[in-house]
Amino acid sequence: MARAIDFKTSVAVSLSGLDVTAKKLQELCGREKPAGQHHMRYMPSDIRAARYRAAGVEPPTTGQLPLVSKLPPVIVTRMTKGGVGKTSISVNVAAAMAMMGYRVLVIDADPQASASNLLGIDTAVYDTDILHIGHFLKKATNAPDADLPGAIKHIYDGGFLDLIPSDITLAETDASLVAVMSSHTRAELFLNRNSTFFAQRYDVIVVDTAPGTTPIGLAFSYAAKDSGKVLTVVEPEGSCLRALDSLASNLAEIKAVTGANVTMEVVVNKYHPSLKHVRESMGFLYSKYGSMLNDSIVPQYSGFARQLNPSEKDVGPLVEFESSSVGAAAIIDVAKSLVRSYGITMPGLPGDE
Repeated sequence: MARAIDFKTSVAVSLSGLDVTAKKLQELCGREKPAGQHHMRYMPSDIRAARYRAAGVEPPTTGQLPLVSKLPPVIVTRMTKGGVGKTSISVNVAAAMAMMGYRVLVIDADPQASASNLLGIDTAVYDTDILHIGHFLKKATNAPDADLPGAIKHIYDGGFLDLIPSDITLAETDASLVAVMSSHTRAELFLNRNSTFFAQRYDVIVVDTAPGTTPIGLAFSYAAKDSGKVLTVVEPEGSCLRALDSLASNLAEIKAVTGANVTMEVVVNKYHPSLKHVRESMGFLYSKYGSMLNDSIVPQYSGFARQLNPSEKDVGPLVEFESSSVGAAAIIDVAKSLVRSYGITMPGLPGDE
């Protein structure tokens, strides 16, 4: 099921984030251009190797990786309104990080399963073999989940992008958690009891929650207290700005009830500078949420609408299938900024830019 991906040199240089020439990048990845291949095509493993060598460290094999148990950074996405592109941004950022050589796990925590569908998992029927996150959130235990590996679908070769998918039956978990004592702690409990499993396989976890305020969304928001923030996406128009205020209020309530201090990092999506209401909305965002705004802005770009278009041959993240596009370049910039702000790195490196 896992697919191999590759990309051209100009994209590879951008993904690497290294201040090197194309020739130097090829040297750092340590692989010659295959015979008969006119242009070098890079894979996530090449970018990962280049990062290590640029830091003066030989890329470790799986057996050489340090045995760590500290949970990798967890990026929890929340928004109280649907239709803003949150899932699209979440999945594309996850794919971009995987292309950058990071080992990424996506957890689809939305019964609509849009993230799962965008990554190629068909959830249109009930009789799937999906073991979704709801199965694990129902457990009030500190013992690691022996069945966790069976829930994971491999999206990219080499373990660079994995997924715990969702389907509509996840809504049953949301309903059941309403009556559970301390339900807000269930996501944190799940992550912590499986921290060694996650730490040894992934550099970052991306959680896509359902729009609105749901028990699962609240549980993952509470779990986000370790990073101190949730990632949210906003379209610069009136109803989205009110939804952003609603999310800020919800996070304030979480702090008042639980003591968890969780703020926001805001990514502006569907930006179109020629529209007056967009310019006015941007002024509001800068005045009220300026310190929380991500430096990168994702423009209005038609390619995002093609990602789940059944008439298209390839269904998947824009950053993978249109990696040289304006939209993909913006996503890569967002991914780089999140690598910095969430402190994402690779085992054996002192840090990562």
